Amino acid sequence: MTSPLRIGLIGCGAIGQIMHIPYLVDDDEKFELVALSDAYAPVLEAVADRYHIASRYTDWRQMLAKEDIEAVIICHSGSHRDTVFAALDAGKHIFVEKPITWNLREAREVAARVARSDRVVQVAYHKRYDPAFHYAREQVQQMRDIGMVRVTVFHPPNEMGLSPFRIRRGNGLIDEGHQPVMSFAEQATAQLGWFAGGDLAPLVDEALGLRKDDPTLRLGYGIIVVSMIHQVYTMHGFLGAPARVLSTDIWRKGLSIHSIVEYPNDVRCTFDWHFLGHIKDYREEYAFYGNYDRVTFQLPSPYLKNAPSPVIVQGGDEELAWEKRVIVSYDEAFRNELLAFYENVRHNRQPATAVPEAVQHMELIQQMIDAARV
Repeated sequence: MTSPLRIGLIGCGAIGQIMHIPYLVDDDEKFELVALSDAYAPVLEAVADRYHIASRYTDWRQMLAKEDIEAVIICHSGSHRDTVFAALDAGKHIFVEKPITWNLREAREVAARVARSDRVVQVAYHKRYDPAFHYAREQVQQMRDIGMVRVTVFHPPNEMGLSPFRIRRGNGLIDEGHQPVMSFAEQATAQLGWFAGGDLAPLVDEALGLRKDDPTLRLGYGIIVVSMIHQVYTMHGFLGAPARVLSTDIWRKGLSIHSIVEYPNDVRCTFDWHFLGHIKDYREEYAFYGNYDRVTFQLPSPYLKNAPSPVIVQGGDEELAWEKRVIVSYDEAFRNELLAFYENVRHNRQPATAVPEAVQHMELIQQMIDAARV
């Protein structure tokens, strides 16, 4: 029997606490979580105590140097370039959360480094591991033609999505249940700091060039990198690499984004992402329209475990029109991607979501922001 994969995890924030750590612990015949790292000691101690992990590090470099681990889960905030480099230098297999980096130059550097390694590096694009995604893609591939695609996201504050869980913030503080929601103006200011300020500011400056001082553009870029990346990689899974970006509009301080992207065979896709701060109802939909067929793929909030992603298929015959709604599975996409990582490492397989494709996603994001009007 193959021994469990010895794992060290870097970043004990919400996604680690809600998804990655519980699944690693639960699938103990495949994984052994042996070490945790987080820069904020109170969170590190609280999470490590919860899961009885003795080895804990505020400096992930020390973990990589000291611990006998085979693979690392990288899910800290910000760019993952330096962490990926160090993990590869330490000979570890890598499961890295999106986005792998914060701009295109960094992504290309990571891809070049990964290409020189024999380690498995899997990008955590969890929506591509949803069983309903695979069913929807099969239905799209069977369409006789595709005229247009519409991708739509209505995104409430993360606090609303996290309310079913107990998130340890350190020093005895646990967020659970409803948390107060900031005003729209406060959200815009906070998110500008989170996604385009601090250590990330020079990377955003580099991506924006001469327009780096526009706060709407800065926040819009941060939102595309950290959130719209999900829609970018999911559409890549459906239709492959796009041909070009036709236009991008960013408004509402950077919290509304509309982009038109052309794909091969004269297919055009509208990407709409809108932060709507006071309605607890996350919406995400991919709608493919043709003369003969329509396929719609709907996803719930990513924080809802085992919530299905319905697929709606429409067709017609002269005067008759029909529609079916399919629930493919209740399997959790976050768990599926970890199980895929285990198989990829144990059998030395190239991941379905690998770094070269992630570079293409950053290329598209750069094109989106280059075309942006504010």
